[in-house]
Amino acid sequence: MEVGITWKRDTFGISWAYEGERLVVSTVFEDKSEAASIAREVEGWNTRFTRITVVELDDVQYALCVYQDPQVARGGRTGLYREGVRGTGYEQAKPMILERPPLLQIAYAEDMLDMRTYEQVSSLVPLRKCRIISPRDLKRQEFFYEKGAVGARIP
Repeated sequence: MEVGITWKRDTFGISWAYEGERLVVSTVFEDKSEAASIAREVEGWNTRFTRITVVELDDVQYALCVYQDPQVARGGRTGLYREGVRGTGYEQAKPMILERPPLLQIAYAEDMLDMRTYEQVSSLVPLRKCRIISPRDLKRQEFFYEKGAVGARIP
């Protein structure tokens, strides 16, 4: 039986924040019921098997893959994927990502440009393994799931 990930690609955006001394990556959705459904799933993830992979596509864009290893997942096998993210905040966040894996949070925003419309939907979920890679790294077996998310962008 093949074990895969169903990638949620329709995030409204990504935002970076701080909680104490930890970086928080928030995946923001514009559909509140979808955000709530995803939040329920990620809050049930076994944090020993959570992953975040940043694929630096070029000098200004990156893709973000967040998932629980589906080989050990119980229940849903949803991953979060956002491509074409411009470097907004990423260059400042990158050293902190390399130092310590961030926390994940699911958020809802009626208007991505208006911080007053943001609403936290999930609790903070620790991400255990964090990697920053280039597209050519996707050829390696250890990035099998990321390769499936990035798909056609592989050179």
